[in-house]
Amino acid sequence: MTVLEVAAHRGRALVGGSPIGVDEGAVVGWGAYAPGTDLPEELAELLEEWARAADTVAHSGATTRSAEAVRVSRTGRHLAARVSVALKQSVDYRDPVTGVRVPLRAVSAVSRVPVVPLPARGRRGRGRTSTAFSEPTPWATGLTLAALVAGLVLLVNLTLAVPMVAGLGLVGLLIDLVVAAGLVPALWLNRRVPTWRWAVWGAFVGMGVAVVPLLVVAVAGVTTG
Repeated sequence: MTVLEVAAHRGRALVGGSPIGVDEGAVVGWGAYAPGTDLPEELAELLEEWARAADTVAHSGATTRSAEAVRVSRTGRHLAARVSVALKQSVDYRDPVTGVRVPLRAVSAVSRVPVVPLPARGRRGRGRTSTAFSEPTPWATGLTLAALVAGLVLLVNLTLAVPMVAGLGLVGLLIDLVVAAGLVPALWLNRRVPTWRWAVWGAFVGMGVAVVPLLVVAVAGVTTG
């Protein structure tokens, strides 16, 4: 059984080791590799955009867990599945971000293409904005997660800090703010990572809201003292 590999190298999409592209409305490169079969022009264009985006991420120094790298990987897997459907044969996907080869077998249907960042500078289409890649934002799930995290952070912060603030007053509040500020850099690094970003913003909200009751406790302690 022939298994083709979908990959990207130096900004070029490769199918079965052959670079593909679209020139004046026609798919080029692939036909020479496998006469009698062809890729849809739209799919070839999407593969081109994905390969350029993967090259941009590779040269940006982004980690494999960054939001851009995750989007490139997800989009590549999806497009490899579309190649399998179009050519009616098994496909392996070589992830340009991690280098891992993922076998795709018995693929029969695919739906939408996830979002992927386009390169700032490319050989073709410089400065244009693509609408080919789109993915709805999971507002309901994300806001629910953010609310749960905010509530948990608020509860933990108040449970641990109220006794200290009640005893030390404004000094206790200052200590709590310093501890919270120490967590901000680590949280800020994940503000764009899918799923984690909702938890991050929820944590920020929880820490911010906690300041109000802690300030009340601190002022009350100073007043009564």
